[in-house]
Amino acid sequence: MKTYLKALSTICLFFGLMTQPVFGQKLQQDNSRPDEAAKIQVDQMSQMLNLDGSQQRALFRALVSESTRSGQSPQILLGKAAQDQNEAFVQTLKSILTPDQFRKWKNPNKK
Repeated sequence: MKTYLKALSTICLFFGLMTQPVFGQKLQQDNSRPDEAAKIQVDQMSQMLNLDGSQQRALFRALVSESTRSGQSPQILLGKAAQDQNEAFVQTLKSILTPDQFRKWKNPNKK
């Protein structure tokens, strides 16, 4: 009888543990990591403004560092910078972009 109860309790414990949700850090594929989102934003800006390699690297570093510091996505950071709500980041962008590129980024509809 004891072996029967041990076997039954072991089986119940095993299936009980298998049905519990497993918590852990998941690999996110939805571009919510700062480096993934920054790469997408740099690619978009590179196509729009014809950025060279050093500008792309500097912009990527600036976006990742500001994104991790503020907890906001690079897309939101660029939107706030375009609206002059983040003056420090605007100054960083001014130092990375040429004046013509900065004007194009600030007013993409104007030529």
